[in-house]
Amino acid sequence: MAVEATRGSWTSRAESAIRSLRDVEGVSIQADGEDIRELHILTTSTRPAKQIVRDVQTLLLTKFNRSIDHRVVSVAYADPHGASAAPELAPAPAAVPVAATEDERVRFTSVNLYVTGSRIQAQVELKWKGVTRVGSAAGFGTRDGASRLVAEATVAALQEYVEDELALSVEDATVVKTGRHDVVVVSLALLSHRQSKALTGCCTVEQDAHQAVVLATLMALNRVVGGLRTKEPTEYVLRPTSA
Repeated sequence: MAVEATRGSWTSRAESAIRSLRDVEGVSIQADGEDIRELHILTTSTRPAKQIVRDVQTLLLTKFNRSIDHRVVSVAYADPHGASAAPELAPAPAAVPVAATEDERVRFTSVNLYVTGSRIQAQVELKWKGVTRVGSAAGFGTRDGASRLVAEATVAALQEYVEDELALSVEDATVVKTGRHDVVVVSLALLSHRQSKALTGCCTVEQDAHQAVVLATLMALNRVVGGLRTKEPTEYVLRPTSA
């Protein structure tokens, strides 16, 4: 997706682009110069607000090269039976807080790479509801080209929390330059009902590029995890040992 480089009326173009996202009925951006001060979303969907907000963050970052804090975004839920064809958004008094509680989100704990010759093993540890799970993936390549393996290990770790078997594959995990920042973009393919669905997540590289890969993968997976059956968290997982 090409990045919008021009300025001026970019907010109106951004509103038009956001309005095309899934479950977005209306949008209003309040900007202070080039910075977004408030962003209001109106929806008639029952999808969690944090998922809608992450869609908006991804669009603004990839198309308009603008990174926003989720705290500037509010989502208002309208009655689908009383909504007009072109709903007005100003102002939204019933905004739903975006911040999730500690137990609602799968969180990053650690990522490690083990290199033996030309073989690399990536190991990712996640935490959810006080329980940690580890996923791993191995392959051949260089340390710099291990992003794909880190994404695969993240998918494997998340699988430990859900009952449903995820038919997921990592399509790509790469670092792109947007303005002055490096951004990890992870693309996944989900096979569901004999159809392949593309999932994409991104994360700005702050310090550790491999940590950014994990967070970008979790952002992509967040779009489907909410609809999956989760396992009851247990402190230990028993696995067969090799003879």
